[in-house]
Amino acid sequence: MPTRVIQLLPATAIDTRLAFEEVKDFATTDMGRGGPQQWTYRVLHEPLLTEELARLSHAQSQTCVDSVTFQPCPSFDVRSQDRLIVEEWSLFSDTWSFTAVLDGHMNHETVDYVAKHLPYMVRNDLHTRLHATATVSHSSISEVLSQAIIKVDDSIKADFLGLFPYGETTLRNANSEAVGRFVNDGLTGGNRYSRVARVLGGSTVLLTLLRKGTGDLWVANLGDCCAVLGSKERGQWIGTFVNSVHNGDHCEAELQRVRNEHPGEPFCIAENRVLGWLAPTRAIGDTWLNLPSYYTEKVLLHLDAPWLRTESIKRYIPRIITPPYVSKEPDVYHHRLRLDYTEGIVDAFLITCSDGLLDLHNDGRSLKEIANHWVRVAGHAMDQRTVRRNRVNLALALLHDSLGGTDEREISRNLTVEMEERWMDDTTIIVQRFIA
Repeated sequence: MPTRVIQLLPATAIDTRLAFEEVKDFATTDMGRGGPQQWTYRVLHEPLLTEELARLSHAQSQTCVDSVTFQPCPSFDVRSQDRLIVEEWSLFSDTWSFTAVLDGHMNHETVDYVAKHLPYMVRNDLHTRLHATATVSHSSISEVLSQAIIKVDDSIKADFLGLFPYGETTLRNANSEAVGRFVNDGLTGGNRYSRVARVLGGSTVLLTLLRKGTGDLWVANLGDCCAVLGSKERGQWIGTFVNSVHNGDHCEAELQRVRNEHPGEPFCIAENRVLGWLAPTRAIGDTWLNLPSYYTEKVLLHLDAPWLRTESIKRYIPRIITPPYVSKEPDVYHHRLRLDYTEGIVDAFLITCSDGLLDLHNDGRSLKEIANHWVRVAGHAMDQRTVRRNRVNLALALLHDSLGGTDEREISRNLTVEMEERWMDDTTIIVQRFIA
């Protein structure tokens, strides 16, 4: 059989130019890791850059609330575990604005459960409290928020323990294969699987409640999300951190609290983490760290879940000596907004965010310096919104600045780099505007 020869014509000058045109906006990066490995990314330019950032971050603007939630890695396995909630309730002739930033960890089951039940719990308890009396104190509303968070956490624990009502001895003697078949009931609805999965996962919580008629604002925090109040005084933007950050990297008092609660246990805090495992010291869920260790040994290790690394879990079981280790008690703050300049200062907006935003500013600055920077960025966007009368999304402006500011290549790298693994933490931002 004769050999067929295919002749390729040499590229013309036009072909060469077109080829270079196709790749001119691509570059490579080591993603700050050093070493020889490089990844390709596409350089975007304005206005396409901001348009793509808005799309990927699901940017939304409502009447007085701007939001983004961002995880640029396209892999399904590392999809965002952050959740945001924005609701408005009409209760007894008053309007209440409710927001929540939830930062899940380990799995999606726990944070989805919290997102479903926490707003309902707050609204229902608030309605009951308002129905009982014509006037409610600030501390009474704070108690509503605190108890709602605790109730959701308690329900996760109760749902799990309800699966094993016969006590420790029966569970310790149970056949491991039988336990595995019992909890892995995906073929029959997965109810038991979900109840067990929620015990292994967790979520930090930062919620706000605004009574619009009075300007009373409550912030409840459990974990390492952040709330920053943006105020304007004599033409200058000022940022104030509202909450304590419940993790070992930003609050030594939290680490000491855990040590005091577990004297004589050197591993109750290790590497600035609870039991060496968990970064936030307070959260909803993470119930396996708050129960006797035999529940983990006899039940949780037999859950068939793609996100569960049993060998990793086994390492921490001996450290569970005197549970509970993870607190479900939130800090609750009340603030009466200053909405005119009678005091020489006005509270213009509140930034609430998951810890991913804080990670983007991990450059040695203090929390006060970071708060002032965030407020200046959002405040400048708010000023532009007023001058130009356009709908600038303050949360998007803050995310844009945090990813690289005016450096188009830096932002493009975070948006378009071709990596299978996650290169940044989930980042969610809500900005509530209090003045026009």
